[in-house]
Amino acid sequence: MTVLLRGGTVIDGTGAPPQRADVLVAAGRIAAVGPALAAPVGCVVEDVQGREIVPGFVDTHAHDDLAILDDQGCVPKLRQGVTTVVVGNCGHGCAPTTPGSGLGEMFAPVLGGERTDLSFDSVRAYAETVAAAPRTVNAAVLAAHAALRVAAMGPEARAASAREVDAMCGQLHDAMEAGAAGLSLGLLYAPGNAAGRSELEELARVVAAHDGVLAAHVRNEGDHVLASIDEVVALGAETGCAIHLSHLKVTGPRNAGSMPRILDRLDAHRASGIDVTADVYPYAAGSTTTSTLLPSWALRDGMASVRRAVRDPGAHRRLAAELARPWEGAGLENTLLAIGPSNALLAGFSSSSSSAYEGRTLAEIAAAREQDPYACLVDLLAEEGGSLTAVLFHTDPEGVGQALSWPHSMVGSDGLPNRSGYVHPRLYGTFVRVLTEYAGASGPLSRAEAVHRMTGLSARRFGLRGRGTVEPGSVADLVVLDPVALEDRATFAEPRRHPGGVERVLVGGEVAWRLGQDVPESRGTYVPTLS
Repeated sequence: MTVLLRGGTVIDGTGAPPQRADVLVAAGRIAAVGPALAAPVGCVVEDVQGREIVPGFVDTHAHDDLAILDDQGCVPKLRQGVTTVVVGNCGHGCAPTTPGSGLGEMFAPVLGGERTDLSFDSVRAYAETVAAAPRTVNAAVLAAHAALRVAAMGPEARAASAREVDAMCGQLHDAMEAGAAGLSLGLLYAPGNAAGRSELEELARVVAAHDGVLAAHVRNEGDHVLASIDEVVALGAETGCAIHLSHLKVTGPRNAGSMPRILDRLDAHRASGIDVTADVYPYAAGSTTTSTLLPSWALRDGMASVRRAVRDPGAHRRLAAELARPWEGAGLENTLLAIGPSNALLAGFSSSSSSAYEGRTLAEIAAAREQDPYACLVDLLAEEGGSLTAVLFHTDPEGVGQALSWPHSMVGSDGLPNRSGYVHPRLYGTFVRVLTEYAGASGPLSRAEAVHRMTGLSARRFGLRGRGTVEPGSVADLVVLDPVALEDRATFAEPRRHPGGVERVLVGGEVAWRLGQDVPESRGTYVPTLS
């Protein structure tokens, strides 16, 4: 298909100022960019005067691993202009795994799927499945540390043996050879939080050998955030591996105002020669599974441990008591206590008796049940099989803008793609929100710089060859925006609302969605990286 986008304002993803220009698309790529381009014979001419033409957005921190395998699974991303998602984040992934490993049960609720009997014997096999049929959007893949760990040693939260580390490294090497962008760590979560320094260094060396990136959810994002960042950055210093910090933030009310200190530390690391970057989501609230709120002893063997703990009377009492008090020990933090039950919205209820609690705060639910909120949470987990999700209002809003303004930060939604029930609005609104709340007169970034953070910078960081810019030869992943109508409509009260002002989305040179279209077309595929 040959298309000429006529008369728009091009923001090309490089950070260069906007320019009036036409864009010619042919054979899936951008053939020309410039004023008054001639329309080839048979070309479809689209009048986009008064509109902006930008590269398709790259969601650097997605959890669409299973959603992307379902028809229409990533529509919320596509309709905000995302054309490529980077999956496998936070150490959470669906490969390698086999039925019975427990990995599917552990991660399926986070990754946008209802199936728990996952069967991908390698990241390569997963990538081949993504590539086998058109998808709603493109996908780049990070090998997920927890998945590698469970494949090598089961879900036990313990130190790995040398043989087990070798097995992980072998799987990681194969993943990188298959075009994975790098490795993700989830050092807050079991079982990845049991990994020792030598295990992480060996894995980082494999990533470095393939010129990949190590993307890390650090061990602690609250009182111990600086030490947790230093822990990950040290892996880059030791191995030469590029480091990327997932959803850069600092949590807890007593840490408000700390972001400038964190950015100073990151600048110092970069000045010492360490290649460190970050992604940020434009909200003061995050979303995660409720298991991350529990003490580590309750997660020793994955979800099986959680179910045993919440159903055993003695363990139940111990959980409720520990959730109600500060935790002692290096790097430990009781997140729920720090932010308070009134700042935790709960979702993912499956039982009909609990459906009325969907999207309500833990404090509200506990009051309705006439319970202590911490005991209430343990009861809810027992009733729901140990699995719920939570939206946590834990971040200083000013710090969000400061993190986004750091020159080496990109944008990642961190949205959990549930098909039903309550979701965090970032699943629907992240990229338009950046443009409407943090760019131009309304924020710290120029429009060109904001687009750069969501396109060219992100594509370069994750090795997405030929994507992220509006330049001749680039893959024609493009978005046409109406700057006047652009509006982030997803709110915490009504999170499942698509944004306004996104008029057309092209994936690989073909229209995947346009304003007024009910069912988007599937045009995406697996994107192997430079390594």
